[in-house]
Amino acid sequence: MKKKKKTGGKGYMVLKLDMSKAYDRIEWDFLEKMLITLGFHPNWVKLVMRCVTSVSYYILVNGQPTRSFFPSRGLRQGDPLSPYLYLICTEGLSALIQDATTIKCLHSVKVCRSAPSITHLIFADDSVLFTRANLPEAQEVLSILNIYKAASGQVVNVDKSEVSYSRNVS
Repeated sequence: MKKKKKTGGKGYMVLKLDMSKAYDRIEWDFLEKMLITLGFHPNWVKLVMRCVTSVSYYILVNGQPTRSFFPSRGLRQGDPLSPYLYLICTEGLSALIQDATTIKCLHSVKVCRSAPSITHLIFADDSVLFTRANLPEAQEVLSILNIYKAASGQVVNVDKSEVSYSRNVS
C-alpha cells in the first residue's frame, strides 16, 4: 500500500516551467559570460561567439529575397552546437537555485526518506523546480526567475507552465 502525504506542516510544490522561444531569446553577452564563468578557454569562447554572432537572415517576399539582416541575440535552432550552448546558459538558472537553497531561501524535496534531496531538474527548455509550498519560497522563485530573465533574456511561458501541490496543501 502506498502512503501519500496528506497531513503535516510542510506542504510542497512542483513547478514545471516552459521557457518561451527559448533559443531565440538567449542574450549573446550572457552566453559569453557563462562560458567564461564555467572556465572555458578564452580562445574557445571567442571562436564559439564568432559562430553564434555571424548569422544573417533574409526573408522571401513574393518569392524575392529581401536585404539580409543580422540578429542581436538567439541561438540557431538546428545547429548541432545550439542545444549545448543553451544548457550552458541554464547553468545560470541552476546556480541561482542552488544559491537560494544554500542560504535556506528555498528548500529541497525528498521523494522518500532514503532518496537524495532535489531542488530542480532541467531538460532543454523545460525546468522542474521542487520546493516548499509557502509564500516566501514562491516569492523567492519569482525573484530568481526575474534575475535570470534580466540576465539571459529567458521568459517563462505561463500558458505552458504548470504547478502541482502535495495533498496537504490547502
